[in-house]
Amino acid sequence: MTDESAETRFHGVGVSPGIARGNIQVMRDELEEIDRYSIAPSQVSAEIARFESALVQTRIQILEMQQKIAEAIGTKDAGIFDAHLLVVEDRTLIDEVLRKLECDHLNVEAIFHDVAAKYAETLGQIDDPYLRERALDIQDVMRRVVRNLQGKAPKMMPLPGEAHILVAHNLTPSDTASLDRHRVLGIATDLGSRTSHTAIMARSLTIPAAVGLHDVTENVESGAMGLLDGYTGLLIVNPSPETLAYYGKVEVRQSEVSKELAVLRERSATTLDGDHIVLSANIELPDDVTSVSANGAEGIG
Repeated sequence: MTDESAETRFHGVGVSPGIARGNIQVMRDELEEIDRYSIAPSQVSAEIARFESALVQTRIQILEMQQKIAEAIGTKDAGIFDAHLLVVEDRTLIDEVLRKLECDHLNVEAIFHDVAAKYAETLGQIDDPYLRERALDIQDVMRRVVRNLQGKAPKMMPLPGEAHILVAHNLTPSDTASLDRHRVLGIATDLGSRTSHTAIMARSLTIPAAVGLHDVTENVESGAMGLLDGYTGLLIVNPSPETLAYYGKVEVRQSEVSKELAVLRERSATTLDGDHIVLSANIELPDDVTSVSANGAEGIG
């Protein structure tokens, strides 16, 4: 745990530009209690019916979330939930649950949780960011299905009413989609990459974010003062007066530069002798296209 008064810095990857300052709110993963009990062979059909009903309910919830995101920040970001719909319809996963129901005679919550967790664990161990992200999709859907089987409402993040910097081990797409951009000043996570759902949606929500901070959730507590640099991926806990002064100057300069560039953005890139120069931009991800267009670039490359 960090000293309550000393400035402490955590280095990660900046994935959504901007600087945020405010109190830190740490969201730690809470394990869901899964009931586990034996069922009689005659109860298998009823468990299958419960499972199928929960899958339908989960699909409806995902579609509603997708529509909400499409209306709030665009269809591109809502497309993140297409992967969740594929999980709900995955015949390999579903058939394995049905097979184990017939063989193991356990309640469907326990069986589905075990099967989905095993799939997620396998994908999470693969050295490929895209496949590791699919593991998070499975975990997100798993929690939804289990809660529906338990008759519980979808779980919402217990966040305070005041504005804060959110610090978490990781955020599922559902977590990120439910964020209130007016209360969440910045996001910092132990895990994640520039291609993660958290990074993509943070950029769309224009929330400064840093990921890949490794063990920040184990070393900070809620209520500490924080300063997040989404450009460099730096989270500073208990920033010193000198650090605050430095970043104050950075913010002023960035504001001045933004105003200067806004004026230049609409001007044609033409030389004094009349030659037009096409200004293009480099991008790392498809979702960078919107920013490129908004800033006046005429192409990619």
